[in-house]
Amino acid sequence: GDVGRGYKVAIETLNEGRIGIGAQMVGVAQGALDHTLAYVQERTQFGQSIGTFQAVQFQLAQAQTEVEMARLGVYNAARLHDAGRPFLTEGAMAKLFSSQVAERATSLAVQLFGGVGYTKDYPVEKLFRDAKIGQIYEGTSNMQLQTIAKQIMHSKG
Repeated sequence: GDVGRGYKVAIETLNEGRIGIGAQMVGVAQGALDHTLAYVQERTQFGQSIGTFQAVQFQLAQAQTEVEMARLGVYNAARLHDAGRPFLTEGAMAKLFSSQVAERATSLAVQLFGGVGYTKDYPVEKLFRDAKIGQIYEGTSNMQLQTIAKQIMHSKG
């Protein structure tokens, strides 16, 4: 790049990367839910699959709703980027929300798998660990909040 533009190029790269991290976290969350949906249908308790329990169904419905909303946020940020429109706020929102959703979805997966969810015998323990990095790299969640706050305060002030 041009001399003296290194910082700007680095920041632009981070901003674009946040869309990718958001997509990655949506994939982590969806993967955890897919494994969990299969598991709760085979795991039995009290003579029936735990997937038949309304409490389990409601938790999974909530998690799937959050994953879909995170996916749409990532799609929106990518759409803006591809159209050459400003996407700083939307990219930060997509990364922030999708990483939060991934942490919640993978935590739920480990919980619904019970004791075996924390073992390496099932993939959800790895997804649980993978979800945490989404809140750290390409800017921590607090940095995303700072970016979003700065942008919305400028646009409303």
